[in-house]
Amino acid sequence: MSSLSARKIRFAFAPVVWALALMGGLLFFSGPVSRSGAGDARGIYFLPSAGYLRMVTGSFRPFFANLVCIKGVLELTDPVPDRQTYLLKVFKTAIELDPRLLSAYFLGGMVVPVNSKDMPGAINFLEEVRELNPRAWQIPYWIGFNYLQIGQHEKAAQYYQKAAALPGAPQYLVTNQAMLYYRANKPEGALMYLEGLLDSIKDPRSLELIKRKITWLKDLITLDAKTREFKARFGSWPDALDDLVNRGLIAEIPQDPFGHGYFLDKRGAEADIRVRSKFE
Repeated sequence: MSSLSARKIRFAFAPVVWALALMGGLLFFSGPVSRSGAGDARGIYFLPSAGYLRMVTGSFRPFFANLVCIKGVLELTDPVPDRQTYLLKVFKTAIELDPRLLSAYFLGGMVVPVNSKDMPGAINFLEEVRELNPRAWQIPYWIGFNYLQIGQHEKAAQYYQKAAALPGAPQYLVTNQAMLYYRANKPEGALMYLEGLLDSIKDPRSLELIKRKITWLKDLITLDAKTREFKARFGSWPDALDDLVNRGLIAEIPQDPFGHGYFLDKRGAEADIRVRSKFE
């Protein structure tokens, strides 16, 4: 083989050699650097900064982003000090190397949090990295899902709405927001949202479902208002919705368009008494 051919081969394989060297270095320097003794799981965890990794990885950034992401997965069950802060840093580094790596967003925002106390940190993480991939509908959807887990239905609805407006978002996100507003005790917001959709929905079945939900919400809003009027006029809550008819506040109880019926929910505190649907 001529020396020229040998040089060409070495040149062709140089990026691979550099990649392998960098991979080895990353694996060595980003694990537990030291341990305090045999059988002691504690260690000093270190990860090079995203800026440094961007500088040294060049065109291999997506490859190394996956490598960093795998590192985070392997450490999910490790007894890492300040676990959430460290793991979110790992997955954020992977995202900064490759903003298209949706698995890193999911792992940081949905897998790392293990209880309600972790949710604010996970939401903040997704908010920060969302700017790196603003057209991915999954990211605001995951933020909304986390808000749903901690009972903030109105916030969840707002982020579902943002997700639904992005390319590729599934159709169910469009109508599910109304139920979230309703569960946040904001039926008026749900009604306004659905009425705003009427002109944009072309599918006949979806349009029919939205119209039925609009009727359902209007019934609930009307019955709720009349229940509060009953309390203001007679000094106590009605025992049942039939009392609204008996006292002449309404002519009849409207028929639930979903066929399940309405009822007065008095299980909570007095301020939380609401008209609800068995549809729930």
